[in-house]
Amino acid sequence: MRFSLKYNGALFEAASKSAMTFFNMGNAPLQKIRNAMRASFDSALRERLSKDDVAASVARLVESQADFAKDGSNLLANYSDFISRISQLFEPFRDTMNRTPSDIIWFGGRFCIHHYKSENEKRHKTPILVVYSLINRHYILDLLPDISIINNLLRQGFDVYATDWGTPVSSDKDMSLENYAHEYVENAVDKIKEISGAEKVTLFGYCWGGIFALLYSCLHPESVKNLILHATPTEIEGSETVIERWTAEINADKLVEAYGNVPGFFLNLAFVLRNPAETLLKYWRYFSEPRSMSEILQFFSIETWLYDSVPIIGGVYREVIDQIYKENLLIKNKMKVDDKKIDLNNITMPVLSVIGTEDDLVPSQSSKKIMDVVSSSDKKLIEFPTGHVGLCISQRAHEKLWPEVGSWLASRS
Repeated sequence: MRFSLKYNGALFEAASKSAMTFFNMGNAPLQKIRNAMRASFDSALRERLSKDDVAASVARLVESQADFAKDGSNLLANYSDFISRISQLFEPFRDTMNRTPSDIIWFGGRFCIHHYKSENEKRHKTPILVVYSLINRHYILDLLPDISIINNLLRQGFDVYATDWGTPVSSDKDMSLENYAHEYVENAVDKIKEISGAEKVTLFGYCWGGIFALLYSCLHPESVKNLILHATPTEIEGSETVIERWTAEINADKLVEAYGNVPGFFLNLAFVLRNPAETLLKYWRYFSEPRSMSEILQFFSIETWLYDSVPIIGGVYREVIDQIYKENLLIKNKMKVDDKKIDLNNITMPVLSVIGTEDDLVPSQSSKKIMDVVSSSDKKLIEFPTGHVGLCISQRAHEKLWPEVGSWLASRS
């Protein structure tokens, strides 16, 4: 009830400010009024939902749900496993339909890497390993042929590999950052060096995958030629975005104790709640004007990826939330992975950080501070005017951003 009161109060406040914008616009063009009302609503809602009292009420709500679910944790685990098994049946189709062809290299269990095939000549000797997040499926960087970062890099002559974490089940819940950021990435890097003959690789970390890439680079700098961070959260303190404020307040221990692996629907619900009006109206807005079949395919491909969430490994979730989101230990050089200290001063290789200035999931200020902390003398920050997903799929990003990234890499490979 407390959460409902605060949340509905935030919606009412945002709607009121949007209405005031309407009355203050006078005889302005209709489209300009609509845009101004939308911006006013979005800004007011985001500001209110990121306040301490709302974040605290979200944390209490999640904690109470976890307490309620704890008694039925075995039933929840069985249900989650059933859904995961069903999802696994579709993985071969999902991983090939409209995707760049690849050879799959298995490492046991559900972990594998994709080695992408290309008819383009490989012009750069240092292979790239894309390290994905655990939150969504790996194919966001290879969504459709025309908006594929993987394809973009292949056309530029790079040899590209990517992690695929698969769909976890309840027995995976105790896996840790040591498994993912150290053991799994290390196995992948060793295999890539064996296949390519290269002495080092370029690590390309996407979102939370950037955290894994950072940790591995600190522990094994001798194996990393270049480090690319794509919308990677590293500096959480002082963040005013809704998702990061809510996440920092959540009791990760209780959530993991109740559910084992954190259900994907938790994140989906949080993404919707940060702006429900946008979620409800985006279909009407998009289809209010004529669209080509390619545009419709792209729209629904993005929607499918957004809600194609997997459970997040409980052990990893707890470590990331407690050490990075709550205590901000990564940027302070106080984080530990299996008793190994993570010292960002060990990162001396060239570093490129790519951020979206309009990203409301991993805001730009959350990704910038890392550039001041690493020891690299060769480092570059690219701020591109788009959001979290826009970095991956916007036409402007593929025309300007990723050729620039490729050019930076080519000069260091």
